[in-house]
Amino acid sequence: MKNTASLALMVLALLFSQLGFAQSSSANAIRITKNSKCDVHTQVELQKNVLSKSASEVRLIAKVNKHFNPADFASRHIVMGAKAGNIVTLRVPIQELAFVQQNSGIEQYTIAPTVHAEVNHTRFDTRTDSVHDGLGLPQGYTGKDVIIGITDWGFDYKHPNFNNNGESNRRLLQAWDQFKLKGPAPEGFDYGTVYTNRSELLKGQCDTSNIYNYATHGSHVAGICAGRGVEDNYQGQAPFANLLFATFQLNGAAWMDAVEWMKGVAKQEGKRLVINNSWGMYTLGPIDGTSLVSQAINNWSDSGIVFVVSAGNCGNDNFHIAKTFTPGTPDTLRSLAKYYNHSQENGLNIPFWGEPNKSFKFSFAMVHGTDSACFRWISTADGDNYIDSALVCGNDTLTFRITIENANIFNQRPHVLLNVDKNTKYEVHVAATADEGTMHGWNLTRLNNEAGNMGGEFTQGRSLRYTKGDNAYSIGEPACADKCIAVAAHVADGNITLGQLANFSSKGPIIDGRRKPEISAPGVNVISSLSSYTSEVYTTVYNFEYANRTYRWARMSGTSMSCPAVTGIVALILEANPQLSSQHVKDIICRTARNDENTGNLIANDSISDAWGWGKVDALAAVNEALAHVDIQQADEQWFAKSLQLYPNPATDQVTVLTGRHTPEMVTIYNINGTKVMECQVVMQATINIAQLPQGVYVVKCGARAARLVH
Repeated sequence: MKNTASLALMVLALLFSQLGFAQSSSANAIRITKNSKCDVHTQVELQKNVLSKSASEVRLIAKVNKHFNPADFASRHIVMGAKAGNIVTLRVPIQELAFVQQNSGIEQYTIAPTVHAEVNHTRFDTRTDSVHDGLGLPQGYTGKDVIIGITDWGFDYKHPNFNNNGESNRRLLQAWDQFKLKGPAPEGFDYGTVYTNRSELLKGQCDTSNIYNYATHGSHVAGICAGRGVEDNYQGQAPFANLLFATFQLNGAAWMDAVEWMKGVAKQEGKRLVINNSWGMYTLGPIDGTSLVSQAINNWSDSGIVFVVSAGNCGNDNFHIAKTFTPGTPDTLRSLAKYYNHSQENGLNIPFWGEPNKSFKFSFAMVHGTDSACFRWISTADGDNYIDSALVCGNDTLTFRITIENANIFNQRPHVLLNVDKNTKYEVHVAATADEGTMHGWNLTRLNNEAGNMGGEFTQGRSLRYTKGDNAYSIGEPACADKCIAVAAHVADGNITLGQLANFSSKGPIIDGRRKPEISAPGVNVISSLSSYTSEVYTTVYNFEYANRTYRWARMSGTSMSCPAVTGIVALILEANPQLSSQHVKDIICRTARNDENTGNLIANDSISDAWGWGKVDALAAVNEALAHVDIQQADEQWFAKSLQLYPNPATDQVTVLTGRHTPEMVTIYNINGTKVMECQVVMQATINIAQLPQGVYVVKCGARAARLVH
């Protein structure tokens, strides 16, 4: 038996060492051409749609420029949905794909990628209970006049957790179910059903069954964000915030449409918006924040929307491998890709990404005992390609597909994606080599419903020459978007637990060197509300009877649960200071993080952890910081029109502030970053000593008036 295993490894090593064909592949019908506007994956999927005639239209996400004319697209029955700066969603009839490709207004486009889903101790751990009580604050804050948008699946529109136990002032404002076909659709869109008032929501009851059947994930997430609780139990982070629910179709374009709809409702209501995203994927595009969805998040963030995203639940999956190749030192990265063994698993997706302008070679083999078949080495230097083929090994035919890119259009990195169908009789061995540069690979599970988002494992198998997997670089999309807040998970502080990191919590960094996640919140055994219509089974910890219906609460774990804990705190911050930019909100969340023996002294050492971010979120510290902060850009727009009188200006050691009011008024001085540096009470006028302040530009604010001070 030992000799047989050794022989198999020798054969495999020999196969991997060859640069020619070890097994011929059949020709495929997909033709790949050099295309500066779309990636190879998009070319492949669009051609599949055309060849199969399985769909009359496709969903695209596109980057547009000044030449883009929506009327030209509308005349060809191309429907534009969301618009986030220069990123738009398009629904394109198959026969109009050539028009999109040739139109000078389209710079880049990608087929809309498939997306996948991922309290009492929480309020104590995050210090939210102190914010509700107004401890050390001018008042208590509960998220009032802030809108929390939740993009998810499994909403119960009638649940008393979102509706103040049936009171007339329902906090759930609207809901859009993109799967429900009867309409009416929201204004500006032409699919799904929107519920815009209390009567419609009560009649609608819940979102419809979809790929997740009658789910409950969204109801649980919403309860953590903003649950009102019942009988003084299980209150969420922002119990008086307003809510928007979007049950979105499983692709990135549909999610963008949901965001655009929420943005419109928030504008009509005149309220700030924070959007919770307790889902993620690794196949949306490059997992380095360069995908069009990540670019859209950055654009929307600049407009004032705050995005909070779960970091992912692959922290205990050794599904990542990496190797740095040195010029002049021949070497190969080899590993054995294990199946996840999920009951619905039908294969593996194994992407490899290299460094820009540094090509690499890739191969793989299928092995069973002494039987093995190896595919030829392919090089990204040979250009873009797509291979749909099979390996014949003994009496078995093993099907696979490979996408090859010389330089991905979004990040210029060489890229190979192996998609192999499951055959548990065989092991999947992968190999890659390069002259120089660092290469990363991931082993991802593929399910029958295309909703898998779990990491498999890379192992050494029986060869010490193979690389074992690790759990680094496990942050997926859209959490790797630069301007979102990515949230890790820990065990809530309590009488027994010690607040340690959850073993499933995904870890950074991002392959471009950025550090993620930003923050951590409780995500283990969190109690929150279930949809009373769910077909899923949970052990309930609390039941509440209302209007002849039983509403239940149960425990769930995941960064899906830690994410809404931070979303609710963002609502508290925006209630305390609605003038803050989304970047200032993110900075405040990070800068006020709580450190302890589990996180280490991150803030004190000005260091961010690949597991914790800046540490554990602290609602009380964050709200205090928000109250002491002014957005300089907003100050330009709102206050300088009614200027405050200062002299001298510029000033060296002291400045006199003239309020012109006989009653005491508070005068506050902020630095250019918006942080309060000085405060005093003034009647008519006062001279303030500023000698101790660093030289620079400051904003002096008094009520609704402000002036710029040069020191």
